[in-house]
Amino acid sequence: MKLNKKFNLLLITSAIFLIASACSKPNHEERTNKKGDNHIALISDINGIKDNSLNQSAWNGLKDYGTKNDLPEGNKGYNYFVPKDPKYYQTTINEALDKNFSTIIGVGYTLKSNIIKAAKNNPKKNFVVIDAHTPKLKNLTGVSFKNQEGAYLAGVAAAYTTKSQTVGLVLGQNSKEMASFKAGFIQGVRTTNHKHIKVVSQTVGNFSDANKAHDIAQEMYNKKADVIFQAAGKSGQGVFKAAQEINQARPVGQKVWVIGSDEDQSKLGDYLAKGGQPSNFTLTSVIKSADLAVEDIATQTASGKFPGGKTLKYGLKNKGISLVQGNLSYHTWIKVQKAKQKIIDGKIKVEKD
Repeated sequence: MKLNKKFNLLLITSAIFLIASACSKPNHEERTNKKGDNHIALISDINGIKDNSLNQSAWNGLKDYGTKNDLPEGNKGYNYFVPKDPKYYQTTINEALDKNFSTIIGVGYTLKSNIIKAAKNNPKKNFVVIDAHTPKLKNLTGVSFKNQEGAYLAGVAAAYTTKSQTVGLVLGQNSKEMASFKAGFIQGVRTTNHKHIKVVSQTVGNFSDANKAHDIAQEMYNKKADVIFQAAGKSGQGVFKAAQEINQARPVGQKVWVIGSDEDQSKLGDYLAKGGQPSNFTLTSVIKSADLAVEDIATQTASGKFPGGKTLKYGLKNKGISLVQGNLSYHTWIKVQKAKQKIIDGKIKVEKD
């Protein structure tokens, strides 16, 4: 009798252990691409979701989607994760997987290789890379922006605004994506019949060194550039700082300008000119609508139609790229709008590199 009781107790204990073990190990391979099953995690790069750039735009899109669809912010709806260092990208992705998110969105091409690796290892989860082309995996989607189109318009705006006949370009790092910014910007300047305008460009080396970007911009301004287009992520905040330092010591009519990127960076240009007069030096901003892309993909996924195996392209034509009027003169704004329409109509072919 005692033997039977001990045997029954052993069976119960074993069952409890098996149940506890199953609960303690999330199954990454659980099928999650079902209609309505749409818990989404956003992985930013190391600059976080308040970078006034691509990460922030993507997060805004996810928040908008969550609000419209009554999803809670957090691990039971949608959430964001910020790696402390690029070496922790894979660890951060795995953290999101462990919390059983069904769709993982990586922001920026620096996360591309890590997202691809995760997609291959977790074929029943959905993965997205914002701002990168991706291989044809059924559970992987890339989002590519036609950076050259927005940069072309920035070049037009710079050419019609400069008084010194020198404009600058500050890029994040050497890559195909950055090359498209440079090609488009230079082409935009050159095709405005202002061929005598000098274009100077330099690369920071990463997207998080605002101090280096500041020094680069300061040197450009000192060498007579009066408009700088920054496409350097969070590093670009250093360009704004350099412009602010110069403008604070000058009357309003002698300001230098910054063209923002990724988000509308108008607020970064607020300052007090010499004499205390409030003003703004953000000429305009080239906006990449990562928010639109994130919301589009989330909506498709919720309906059971995750666009795997594709790289979705966003440009002027489908409103993935735009340029705000900002402080552009009416004359310049009209020139920009005409150039925009010609690109949409195929009358202007913008170079990628």
